[in-house]
Amino acid sequence: MKNTYDIIVVGLGVMGAATLWRAASKCSRVLGVDAYGPTHSYGSSQGSSRIFRRAYWEGDNYLQLLNHADLLWNELEQTSQQQLLFRTGGIFIGPQSSRVVAGSIRTAVQGAIEHELWDWSKITNRSPAFNIKRGAQAVYEPGAYAIAACDARLEMLNEAVKHGASTDFGHRVVHLENDGSDVRVTTNGGRSYLARSVIVTAGPWIADNLLPELKQLLEPRRVPIYWFTPKVGFEKLFAAEHFPVFLYEREDGALLYGVPSITGNETGVKIGFHNRQHTPASPDCKAIPVQQRYVTEITSIVESLFPALERSPTKAANCFYTMSPDESFLIGKSKILESTYFASACSGHGFKFAPAIGDALADLSTGQPASSSLSEFSANRFD
Repeated sequence: MKNTYDIIVVGLGVMGAATLWRAASKCSRVLGVDAYGPTHSYGSSQGSSRIFRRAYWEGDNYLQLLNHADLLWNELEQTSQQQLLFRTGGIFIGPQSSRVVAGSIRTAVQGAIEHELWDWSKITNRSPAFNIKRGAQAVYEPGAYAIAACDARLEMLNEAVKHGASTDFGHRVVHLENDGSDVRVTTNGGRSYLARSVIVTAGPWIADNLLPELKQLLEPRRVPIYWFTPKVGFEKLFAAEHFPVFLYEREDGALLYGVPSITGNETGVKIGFHNRQHTPASPDCKAIPVQQRYVTEITSIVESLFPALERSPTKAANCFYTMSPDESFLIGKSKILESTYFASACSGHGFKFAPAIGDALADLSTGQPASSSLSEFSANRFD
């Protein structure tokens, strides 16, 4: 039948694009549906850069997914024949007892990940862009890199289409329901599809009409990102070949991240808070400017940490984090709908995992053993 598919992926941000890519390589009739266009900037996947790291301070329970994701990111780059990964290395800085330093060391040792321990003197010599207080320590991971995020996501969609997948952009899925052993997918334009399996990767929209069973476990938040340009004469200091992706945990627990400019449409260093400046928000509230008090706060911190950057950001924009209660992922199978799987929330650190999670979901939806274990991220842990 024309509108019957093996797999339908709902939501084509990076998680959905990765799932569509991997699903299209495993079965013949695959469809991806998204409410907006291929390059919209309303969700959590927009922007030109993301960090990939394996010395994961958040815990070694992520290692299997990270290792598989690393392989698939490299496969995607080789297939695309364009540079998607920028080998900057990564530096994770904080007080010796900080979560970032202690956790990164723990995971690096557990996973046999190449890393170096830097004291204040070595940080200053090797990464002179940073103005760090004496006593700080760092973990340097030479294998960390920056991902050209928008280009990589579009390449996933290209690869999916090359493998025979279809896409339906500009139509929001408003209802999922069981139809015998299949699942019926209905859009706001009245289109109706049947699928043997459905995978929902709709980010902050996932519980709206789609999987209300997850409603109590999700909180969409608006989170600002900033871009700072180097002062005249200091451009080389922040170039991708000299400036690693970074995490920086302050003594008060605030965690900053940053990425050098790796594409022409994102100039300057991208910097933001991972665990501060969060505002609960509806995902349909678009183009809301960043609050001035947030700009003032980040400006003060960046001015002290990076004296060679211009004091004020050249750009500030909001993105979405969809948070779970414990800030880990929600990935699993619906308890209500037949053969329906989901991946959300990703709690602000899921982008790097997308190829591995997409591959595992594609396996599950085709009845195969998952390429990576997802049991750690089941919603059942909150029962």
